[in-house]
Amino acid sequence: MSIRPIRWPQDRPALLNHLRQVHFPDDPDLMAAWYGSTPEFDPQDCLVIDGGVEGEIAAHAMIVPRQFQIGENVLPVAEIALVGVLDEYRGHRYEYMLLDAIHERMTDRGDALGLSFDAPSLLESWHYEYAVGLYMTSFESSIATDLALRAGRWDSTHSYQRRMADRLGANRQTVSARRFYINDLPAIQALYRAASAEGHYLFARDEETWSWQLNHLTRTGRNDPDDFLVAEIDNRLVAYARLVTQMPVNVFLGDGAARFSVIEAVGHNADALDALLGEIGRAAQTFNQDRIGLFVHPDSAFMQHALARGATVRHFTGGGLLRLHNLEQALRLLTPTLDARRLNSRFAARTYRLEIRTEHDSTGITLGMGDPETVDIEVPATTLTRLITGWYGIDHLTIGYHERYADLLRVLFPRRDPKLGLADLI
Repeated sequence: MSIRPIRWPQDRPALLNHLRQVHFPDDPDLMAAWYGSTPEFDPQDCLVIDGGVEGEIAAHAMIVPRQFQIGENVLPVAEIALVGVLDEYRGHRYEYMLLDAIHERMTDRGDALGLSFDAPSLLESWHYEYAVGLYMTSFESSIATDLALRAGRWDSTHSYQRRMADRLGANRQTVSARRFYINDLPAIQALYRAASAEGHYLFARDEETWSWQLNHLTRTGRNDPDDFLVAEIDNRLVAYARLVTQMPVNVFLGDGAARFSVIEAVGHNADALDALLGEIGRAAQTFNQDRIGLFVHPDSAFMQHALARGATVRHFTGGGLLRLHNLEQALRLLTPTLDARRLNSRFAARTYRLEIRTEHDSTGITLGMGDPETVDIEVPATTLTRLITGWYGIDHLTIGYHERYADLLRVLFPRRDPKLGLADLI
């Protein structure tokens, strides 16, 4: 038995046969369209164990290169995907051998974090724990189509609507809601980056990733031109929404899942978001759908508009498993964000040296200029990962730091609600 990288594209038929048997018996074409097509695909990231029959792959695991945006900084992340073994080869610990090799590959690649959606029991030896949320759960937020249709206008003679419009910041600006065109992409990227900095969407996307994602969803029949809506005011694009209009996306809910959903909504302009919600309601009506799934951040401005119109929020989070793979690299890349948080707080005039220790490693970073005050933090790697993403705040900890630095650490590691957007996962 030996582990090797795949030979691409020579191994493609054997790989697809393996994936069909282990992971996708009912939808092999979808995987065939995805595997090997992503912008950063590298055969060296895909490891296999050959079977006893020539041309057979007994076991497989791969890395999908990702980027996490935390604040204004981006961390390289390796998503471990498609770990599986054919039935006749089970019992030989092939999964664990492949995962050992995958983590060695992560070191070679320079990944700061590991990500997986696999069974926690499979990954516990490598210290993976839940540290990011998913929008897909056994519950889903939604709004009735007839309620969404009321968006886009406010009745100033109605006291509730008048107060709500004022609270949301509506200014009755003229909004143009239309479909997305490719030359809108720079403005869309800027809006998405701003939402990611708030923690609403954790995966960073460069232009190449955006273009691949849109083309891939179109190729596989999950994105039509009218499924991507933008809102303009005075010829300036200020908000957008992405839809899945003809199939359910929530795999955890089965037949009860909405068949028309908003999978991404970004922007802060109240008039634009209200216009988008009304346009989405009209689209749902066209497809004879009486309910719209809302897979957007519960704290987003779009969700506040949906709530004002009668949406129901089910704030139950799924979870992605994370591993702190390289402490020194993660903290070095995050230093500008941590320092920006310090500068926007009452600690701006002071300099700190953070000395951070886990059970596996230690490192230090300096925030500010001048003679630093040392702040010691000693926590398990899983806890530190959760602090980095915002899944935990410092108040989750009872030990590991001196109480006099609690307020500083609340500033540096704020509690957030980090989520992975559906558009990156479907």
